Amino acid sequence: MNKLIAILEDDERRAGWMYQGIAQRFPDLDCIIFDNATDMIAWLKDSLEKVVLMSLDHDLGPNSERDGKTFDPGTGRDVVNFLITQKARFPVIIHTTNHIGGDGMRYALEDAGWTVKRVVPFDEFKEEWVKMVTNLMEEPV
Repeated sequence: MNKLIAILEDDERRAGWMYQGIAQRFPDLDCIIFDNATDMIAWLKDSLEKVVLMSLDHDLGPNSERDGKTFDPGTGRDVVNFLITQKARFPVIIHTTNHIGGDGMRYALEDAGWTVKRVVPFDEFKEEWVKMVTNLMEEPV
């Protein structure tokens, strides 16, 4: 079974360097990136046991059209609401500029027993995020 890092990020540029950072630092791990909460939750229902680390954004952009219908990408909190119904099994990084939404995600996960770290995507975000991923992946389970 391939172990992987799951990321929720709607900014294609940021998602690209997050993927690249994982590939360079952890070539033995797979990385999957979702740009909306609905698809991530559907995938997690069958794949949660493969995840060794998750990174979640809160705000995921405006509604769009999908299959001829209005599609709401949801928020990172939707993924958190799914995770808190599951046994805590891996660390979660919350990367968002939305302080209120990010705090709510963090507190909900921590109250459910999950290990949570927080980073705000400003200035040195790329370096901080990669360092945080590295530290979490090197901590003993």
